[in-house]
Amino acid sequence: MGYFVAIVSVFLAVSALTALRPGRKGIFQFLAYPVGWAAGELAGQAFILQCALVGLLVWWGWPSSSWLGEVVVIVAAVVVGANAILIGVQFLSRRVVRRAMLDAPVRPLEIPKPRDDQFGSWWRTMLQIPWHPKDMILTKNVYYGPLPRHRLDIWRQSTTPQHAPVIYYIHGGAWTFGDKREQGRPMLHEFVRRGWIVVAINYRLAPKYGWPAQIEDVTRALGWIKKNIASRGGDPERIVVAGGSAGGHLAALLALTANDPTWRPAEMRDFEDWSVRGCISLYGVLEMMGDPVVWQGRGRGLVRLLEEAVVLKPLVGNEDIYRALSPLQRLHEDAPPFLVIHGGNDTLVDVNVARTFVERFRDEAFAPIYYVEIPLTQHAFDVTASPRTSSTTRAAVAFGEACAERVSPPSDELLDLYEVPSTELRVNVDGEQFTARDAADRIGDFVVVTSANPYSQLRTAAENEQSHAALLKDLARRGEHVWQTEAIDQSGSWPDETGVALAGWSLERARSLAQAWGQHAFYSVTRDDVVVHRTTTTPLA
Repeated sequence: MGYFVAIVSVFLAVSALTALRPGRKGIFQFLAYPVGWAAGELAGQAFILQCALVGLLVWWGWPSSSWLGEVVVIVAAVVVGANAILIGVQFLSRRVVRRAMLDAPVRPLEIPKPRDDQFGSWWRTMLQIPWHPKDMILTKNVYYGPLPRHRLDIWRQSTTPQHAPVIYYIHGGAWTFGDKREQGRPMLHEFVRRGWIVVAINYRLAPKYGWPAQIEDVTRALGWIKKNIASRGGDPERIVVAGGSAGGHLAALLALTANDPTWRPAEMRDFEDWSVRGCISLYGVLEMMGDPVVWQGRGRGLVRLLEEAVVLKPLVGNEDIYRALSPLQRLHEDAPPFLVIHGGNDTLVDVNVARTFVERFRDEAFAPIYYVEIPLTQHAFDVTASPRTSSTTRAAVAFGEACAERVSPPSDELLDLYEVPSTELRVNVDGEQFTARDAADRIGDFVVVTSANPYSQLRTAAENEQSHAALLKDLARRGEHVWQTEAIDQSGSWPDETGVALAGWSLERARSLAQAWGQHAFYSVTRDDVVVHRTTTTPLA
């Protein structure tokens, strides 16, 4: 019995140490994920098992050999200590996630408290088994296309309201395996209990079907959702796409290519709105060229996988294909809001991939991006219902509900308030106040965008000042020169709003900035005229 306990304890010790510091070379690289994932997610069970083994040995009879007893004591201490750290990290994730969402430079979000969970509970978290709600209605294997893998499941409750927001979930599996029933379940169950509709899809897998079959199917399924989800209680205008690993890649690529018709089904060419409200990428593969700087020298395995099993073409000589399927290379100013969650110990997708994507997103796009990096956490951490998963689920809920907020279009009466001279628009140039057209004589044609009162929902003066400061900070980081503006409603029916004047901007770029800050309209100003321009609404309040 002593030898048995010693051997099992050594295995538990190696597993826990692998979770804390995964190997990156040789055989340790291959063991890092399967061993480290299990140890990192089941640390509580390993802790209890080790204590039970020592108790069993005491009951059975302590080894007569002193060296064996010493080995058991030392190794058991390592197991208990390492797993105590891993358990602590799971609970520490609550603070890490909350702080990451509040520290977002643009439009910070406050996440719900644990007591606010609609489905998560302390006993589900302790057992870590992702049971689904008993009142969940599952409609299986609905065809969204003509092929066997063109199937989706729809999750909802009998009490789910009409016109409910939709989570469109794409499974991972290196583009070569996986199923719609296997992943993301703790997060998706929470969304279902909160009155959302979940649509989870299967798509054609490589290598039987090479790229771009995967993104074509994901795009086809989005078209099906847009056209059919209303008949099943969902709102086709409020869709948030999400996915993990390869699914995170496909979700991000779908969100970033709403204006690219390349992968759309021929029978849906007349369909116009391919946009989504937001994207949740969980440990996603957001760079697909194996860039040695982005991957910190660890991207060779990805390139080999793509060349041999997915794209089925070498990277060299086909760079345009690889660049087109890489979300990092598809960033643009109109990108929707993103939530990126990644583990610091991820050995399958290096954490620097997520860091680089977030950094470039903030440089390229105007919409908010939220980044949560969880310490000592492996790939696919959210398969179990751990305290860490419940924390990231709360972040996803806060993000999803902000993205999917229902906002009524502005009335004509409200838009009339924007008109000049109904509103007096002033611009501060070199410390002196000018009317808008007089300012154009001095600085040239310009646009005016504000961050105040998003979607015409009145905020306090302090909230508007905070958002204005964040707008100024973001534009300064981009190297933009701004002039302060003030819009004064002369009738007194609307509070004064501060904003920024930006010279040399196109209407398209100004519209993107105004949308990102939740505005129904913005101004363009020339020496001859002041024009109010409407924006489309992609709420994130």
